[in-house]
Amino acid sequence: MFSRQEIRDKIYELLDEVGAVEIDGDGNKVLISDMDSIQLISLVVEIEECFGIEIPDEYLVTEFFESVEHVIDIVQQLMNEQK
Repeated sequence: MFSRQEIRDKIYELLDEVGAVEIDGDGNKVLISDMDSIQLISLVVEIEECFGIEIPDEYLVTEFFESVEHVIDIVQQLMNEQK
């Protein structure tokens, strides 16, 4: 089982891989506001493979990625459901 911090670190790594984060003026990583469909699907596939979960179709929208904390919440929820 992954800790919340491990999930966060991996999510940021996956976001970097698909080009869905940028660095703000303070040097913090933030989600880009205009993720395209290819980035979205690539990220979903990477998350599913990394955490051994299946993300339901209702989450296959950009609103799913409104914040990294939201993504972490959903990943943890799905991991708990699949126990």
